[in-house]
Amino acid sequence: MVATNNDDTEGNQCPGQVLDGSPGKSAANGVDVSPVVEWLHNLGLFGKYEEIFLKQEIGWDALQWLTEEDLCSIGITTLGPRKKILHALKELRSESIKVVETETENSKSAADEAKPGVNKLITDYFLGPPSERKRVDVANNGQSGARRSQANITNRSNKKKDRIRNGKQKDVPLWCSIPGTQFRVDAFKFLSRDCSHWFLTHFHLDHYQGLTKSFSHGMIYCSSITAKLVNLKIGIPWDKIKVLPLNQRINIAGTDVTCFDANHCPGAVIILFEPPNGKPVLHTGDFRFCKEMMELSFLQACPVHTLILDTTYCNPQYDFPKQEAVIQFVIDAIQAEAFNPKTLFLIGSYTIGKERVFLEVARALRKKIYVTASKLRILECLNFPQEDMQWFTLKEQESHVHVVPLWSIASFKRLNHISNQYMGRYSLIVTFSPTGWSFGKGKKSTGRRWQKGTIIRYEVPYSEHSSFTELKEFVNFISPANIIPSVNNHDPDSQNSMISQLLA
Repeated sequence: MVATNNDDTEGNQCPGQVLDGSPGKSAANGVDVSPVVEWLHNLGLFGKYEEIFLKQEIGWDALQWLTEEDLCSIGITTLGPRKKILHALKELRSESIKVVETETENSKSAADEAKPGVNKLITDYFLGPPSERKRVDVANNGQSGARRSQANITNRSNKKKDRIRNGKQKDVPLWCSIPGTQFRVDAFKFLSRDCSHWFLTHFHLDHYQGLTKSFSHGMIYCSSITAKLVNLKIGIPWDKIKVLPLNQRINIAGTDVTCFDANHCPGAVIILFEPPNGKPVLHTGDFRFCKEMMELSFLQACPVHTLILDTTYCNPQYDFPKQEAVIQFVIDAIQAEAFNPKTLFLIGSYTIGKERVFLEVARALRKKIYVTASKLRILECLNFPQEDMQWFTLKEQESHVHVVPLWSIASFKRLNHISNQYMGRYSLIVTFSPTGWSFGKGKKSTGRRWQKGTIIRYEVPYSEHSSFTELKEFVNFISPANIIPSVNNHDPDSQNSMISQLLA
């Protein structure tokens, strides 16, 4: 994922996404995690940073008390992001003091406005876009103050955006620009009138962030699946979207463009640009390398000059197993745990992404998978054949395998709350969290199991990004003259370190 990273704060969010999404209300003790996630997004921090805060159950109140030692202890050890967070926390605390003073003066009215949170089933957390769900679920005066604080921060952010529009436009990052062209890729945070060709590699918010239905900067180029989602979830009219075919060279403004399946989420593409200067550029977006990519004739025949590479897991510690092995582990685990007929299985998912896990479970076990109506609407955009769509049901009673937001099953604390909701219906809950971030150092395992009472958690290193070994293999295959890392590229030293490791 590119460094602009993850989910929507302007109403264009797909329901249920975490790393590539913004959760609503935490299943644990009514803790609202969305303000923290939105705050991280405003800092340009997504992916592993978001997951760290979710795993540690850091709510809005706890956030404001974090110290540098705390950040190091929870895994935020890279200097750049850590200093960015600390600086933002200093501003946040200053803002919160003003809010608390205001809250003290208006405590009576604030108390009247406060309303208790609603007790929901976990599958209710695949919510629709914020524009369709104006929630009033403030649990206490502190949270009311936090939201007002955020509103003030957002206002300052909007003023900053206005200044940018008035002539102080940020520079477009290297990984969003295609040398030899005026093209931009996943660069909707940097919209400008000097470009009319905007490419979107896939529908994860860290890539489409900044894109709204008022887009008027030319044409958006993307795959057919991504086009459907851009139209459905953001409201971009079809006359502003150009669907790019797979494995077919087309010419756009004098540059040949070819798209390939990225083996990431549905609709994700790798894009090969062949500009007139004779220096081809390959932009991977987010991708998981597979052997089939080495058989693509376009890549075999085209000497790539510049490779813009998804370096999410560009660290030797991330050498996780193949997707097929992890999926088989999940299937075997479900079969092993299913001795109790009153067992509920929960499989974590993003808004889009991880579909292969629960689809393979359905196929192998010949069992239907329960999804919410909003999740089904997303699935209907993904061009799955009817023989796959038949496995999904909207009737909760028809299946004891449910798809849920990944964030909602991230800890035993949240799962205890879920267990109470299902009391009487199920006596055992088994969850699966499929993410590459669960991969432990030096432990090339297909999954790990924990149990506390009647709750069992599996963390499985199912990743839709390339492992370090796969990145090295891909770089060796492409043999580019120049590599531009698109993730974890905080400074020249970190970029050079990754490139050196890939070429070693």
